[in-house]
Amino acid sequence: MSREDSTVINEEVLIRLLEKAISMEEANINILLKLFVAEDDESGRKKLYELLRDSEYHKVRLMECLRTIKGGEEAEPVKFKQYEFEDMLYAEKAAILRKVVLVLRDFHTYLLEDVEHAVAEGTINGSVAERVTSCLETILKGKQRHMGIVREIWRSY
Repeated sequence: MSREDSTVINEEVLIRLLEKAISMEEANINILLKLFVAEDDESGRKKLYELLRDSEYHKVRLMECLRTIKGGEEAEPVKFKQYEFEDMLYAEKAAILRKVVLVLRDFHTYLLEDVEHAVAEGTINGSVAERVTSCLETILKGKQRHMGIVREIWRSY
């Protein structure tokens, strides 16, 4: 689908998408925490801790963006699939982690593209867009770094 045929988001849709992004980060944090607890190798725990810490930071940044638009209200929680990692093989754990990080990176990438398109079409306030764009660009840099960490974890299995 070309950009000309796509829906242009407004601030209300942006709020809903930011809420989804926050919920996805929270689900990611819960997965990372379970993986951290189930990890036997200290260097593996260190890498998982880095991902966990960064994901908490990403969630906080997204919440700041949401408050910029919405005020003090918190995001609506969304339920995601729960995993039990204790009985999984290392390769299974790494595959789930890789998928979660890819999905988050893609979601943030598409959201950034939508914000940039909305700015060009004038459907989102410029100062809101600047704040959200800056936030998403920072998060995307982190997600790219996460991809490298996940590749390291993947190779170790």
